[in-house]
Amino acid sequence: MPLILPQNNWQLPVSESTAITELACATGLPILIATLLYNRGCKTPADCEAFLNPSPARLHRPDTLPDINLATERILDAVKNKEPILVYGDYDVDGICGTAILVTTLKQIGALVNYYLPHRHTEGYGVSRAGVEFAIKNHFRVMITNDCGSTDIENLSHAYRAGIDVIVTDHHEPGKLHPPALAFVNPKRSDSNYPFRELAGAGVAFKLAWQLLASLNRAKEELIALLDLVGLATIADIVPLIGENRILARLGISALNKSERPGFRMLLEVSRLHSKKLSPRDIAFALAPRINAAGRVSHARTALELLLTNDENTARSLAQQLEQLNRIRQQQEDIILNEARRLIETHAKYDKRVLVLAQPHWNEGIIGIVASKLVDEFWRPCILISLLPDIGKGSARSVSGFNLYEALKNTSEHLINFGGHRYAAGVKIKPDKIPLFEHSINEYAASLPDSIFQPTLKIEALADLNEITLQIVNYLSKLQPFGPDNPEPIFASTGLEVVGYPRRIGKNKDHLKFKVRAGNVVLPAIAWERSCDIINLQIGQPGHLDICYTLTSDNFNGTKQIRLNVLDLKTNLT
Repeated sequence: MPLILPQNNWQLPVSESTAITELACATGLPILIATLLYNRGCKTPADCEAFLNPSPARLHRPDTLPDINLATERILDAVKNKEPILVYGDYDVDGICGTAILVTTLKQIGALVNYYLPHRHTEGYGVSRAGVEFAIKNHFRVMITNDCGSTDIENLSHAYRAGIDVIVTDHHEPGKLHPPALAFVNPKRSDSNYPFRELAGAGVAFKLAWQLLASLNRAKEELIALLDLVGLATIADIVPLIGENRILARLGISALNKSERPGFRMLLEVSRLHSKKLSPRDIAFALAPRINAAGRVSHARTALELLLTNDENTARSLAQQLEQLNRIRQQQEDIILNEARRLIETHAKYDKRVLVLAQPHWNEGIIGIVASKLVDEFWRPCILISLLPDIGKGSARSVSGFNLYEALKNTSEHLINFGGHRYAAGVKIKPDKIPLFEHSINEYAASLPDSIFQPTLKIEALADLNEITLQIVNYLSKLQPFGPDNPEPIFASTGLEVVGYPRRIGKNKDHLKFKVRAGNVVLPAIAWERSCDIINLQIGQPGHLDICYTLTSDNFNGTKQIRLNVLDLKTNLT
């Protein structure tokens, strides 16, 4: 039986025409842009201005983060007394960048500092026993975690008993018990008064760096120099791109485009991006995967050393190593993805609301990427598990309406442990518990609305083609970067006519290129991986075609042109 992919539902926008028209009049914005901003909670001209032009002046001061003053005081004492400090990070982009932020800042203020990143395959996520033993053996008096530590009670207790003052900086959901730490800096703490709880791990590190530098009256340029790191991490990690995250991401993109950091310049070179202005997509799909590749198929320290080095030759060598590791990652990813699809087909998992798949030879550093691709393909939360003889290590990704962390909390009796947030998580499980876990999490999913598990194209605005102008495309660039809670806007246009000659394009002729017309306006369109729909397109028939799409622009012979990226289409034959 062939794979049955879910069909898209089109969710049309609920009209708030009067309020949107008033907002457009008050701001002078095109009605389409006013619609998008209204959908994002911008109800006043001031809201619109803040969203379109994120300002560093709107960043929250760090001193209301829980325990940050305790952390700052202890670190400054360690610097003064020449006590060695260990920064313990995580092996993904967020943890690597956060570690780089803290190590860089501590060196600048004169600390004796070293770092430790766990090995994904031998130590796993979080503060490991091996990491604590490293700290004890090397006589570190202070250990600062980043992007981990909120739930690592046992190993942090071991550090506490050894006389190490632990400062946890993290952004993951805390457990019932706080870690045994001198300071627990996490905006998600239930007693936190910090105004924004969705910072990335590197965002929390950035706030601690800010507090340290401010306490010493250091030049603000030292903090500004860290924006490339925090921006990269915020875009790469699966965190809501609203509020402070949106400001940090926008500032980070600007900083990355001007960064003098040798590691970034060499990474751009191997990514063949050194001659262009970086876009959020370049960061998410070119830079971040190469940094992540180190921890996925080798050791994350390669990526961290790249971000910390000031030597161009060293940076070039490390960037080339990351490029090779990324190729290996891509090859392994393709193998696992094809095997996962076969498992779904062989075991007839089409009707499962949550896909739980396990194999003994899957690389645990890559299954998270594959899980994300399966989520996009089947519109189901997906948990892939790499099996060892006595334990399974899993990576989970979710659809937008399914809170993964809550689902795992409700089925935790079948797990050794778990951690993460609503969009992404990691689990450990005994292999013989997997069937029970799969049944339990699907029972939990069955209690939720059907609509969550139906792939839905949420159309933000119905648009006439004559409204689609380069001005609109330019405004859309101001809404970037897109991501969780700030999705790329999807438009719909109905009753269109196909003109010219549609054709299949691409190496395997998978894509469909055509032109559409409404009135006197003709625009080019590409429907990715929809070449089979060419038989449904009737040329020269007005009212024949409805499409939903995103907008972009191409440069053709030096002229900027609009293009519709078609996500779905409906004709009177389909």
